[in-house]
Amino acid sequence: MFEVDNIDELYALQKGLMEIRFNAADVDWAVKGSPFLSRVHERLVETIIAHHEEIGESQKAQGWRDWRRFEVRAMERPAVRDYLAEMWGELPTPEAKREAVVDQMRPFVFSDENVTEMIAEIEAEWRKRSAL
Repeated sequence: MFEVDNIDELYALQKGLMEIRFNAADVDWAVKGSPFLSRVHERLVETIIAHHEEIGESQKAQGWRDWRRFEVRAMERPAVRDYLAEMWGELPTPEAKREAVVDQMRPFVFSDENVTEMIAEIEAEWRKRSAL
């Protein structure tokens, strides 16, 4: 199995995933929307938090926990909305739509209410785009 034993490598990988998943404009949809990549990203952030806890850096670990709260993510929220609004009509069922939203919201921590709100935002954006 692949193993990373340096926190700086974990930080670099985390930054790369953030860029690909939330900032880059020209990323293949299969990469940007990959549920596998979203789960890897989630596990990566959990590993960073655990590392800081293990070495007694609880303040850094808490900083990462605070960073993970979806409701405070100003830049990623519109990125999720805009990305999914482009493909919303292609998702066949409400369950598939919800699953896509959850995948895109990782590595952040969110509630069912956050997911429901995000779905409403995406639906509104999709309708607006469809009307044009």
